[in-house]
Amino acid sequence: MASLSDIVKEKIKLFDSTPDKMATATDKVQLKIWKELLPIINDLEVDKTGNIIQSDNNVARIGIIADKLNEALAGKEYQAVIKTFLNSIDEGVVLSNEVAQKFDPAFEPTAAQTKLLQISKTNAIDTFIGSGLKNNVTQPFLEQLVVNISARATLRDTIKALEGTLLGTDKVEGVLLRHIKTNALTAQAVADRSYSSAVNETIGATYFEYLGGEIPTTRPFCQHREGEVFHKGEIEQWGRGINSAGIDDIVDGTWAGRIDGTDAKSIFTFVGGWNCRHYLVPIESDMVDPSVKARAKSRRF
Repeated sequence: MASLSDIVKEKIKLFDSTPDKMATATDKVQLKIWKELLPIINDLEVDKTGNIIQSDNNVARIGIIADKLNEALAGKEYQAVIKTFLNSIDEGVVLSNEVAQKFDPAFEPTAAQTKLLQISKTNAIDTFIGSGLKNNVTQPFLEQLVVNISARATLRDTIKALEGTLLGTDKVEGVLLRHIKTNALTAQAVADRSYSSAVNETIGATYFEYLGGEIPTTRPFCQHREGEVFHKGEIEQWGRGINSAGIDDIVDGTWAGRIDGTDAKSIFTFVGGWNCRHYLVPIESDMVDPSVKARAKSRRF
């Protein structure tokens, strides 16, 4: 069996690679959707000067375009993006089980933990195919369409605006790609760490190493904790908005990127916050530096 260090490296690698895989696939999906929508948009009725007219046919065409957009987002290409996401969670579960088995070789997830995992996956999927998709992708696109028809914009300007909304411009990414990039890492990490947190309770983990590496966008909260070992009680204090373990970077009970609802328990799932790639790795007590134990003992943890 792989060493704990190797397992953790695989976990971090998984967090890094999945959003990139999803983004690459999404880029192609956006283009395919646009190619399917463009002929319908081109059929909008215009006057002699090329401006879209406010006709019953054009209003009806909004519904046709909406249906086509929703149909495309339910197609196999976008579903493949979601499958990549789900596969990453399943791979993470295997790795989490291997970590647990370093503490208890006989560890197997309980029926309740398996059910909780399924609920976490369902909640995460809703970000990409449910209300999250509607609010961040279909609605902005259709609003752009309605605005242009209401303003009697030219068909040429309307197509340019809609193309920019869906495919992006030099300044901003398309709505679908932006949605995936914004939520993929957080949704994956939350689902994965929710399961890991339940497992860590089962194996009775007391000490954790804060791992995930640093990238240009790593926030101070994670920078200050990267590679260090902490007692469970110290981590719970952060969740309560209280500085502990000699780190003084929580101001007025919060920090940059903190997810609303973070508390003494959920911090083991949310960790540093939005798009946090860090992971609280359980460490066996006899592997913990005595100074860390002394620090925790001084706070009666």
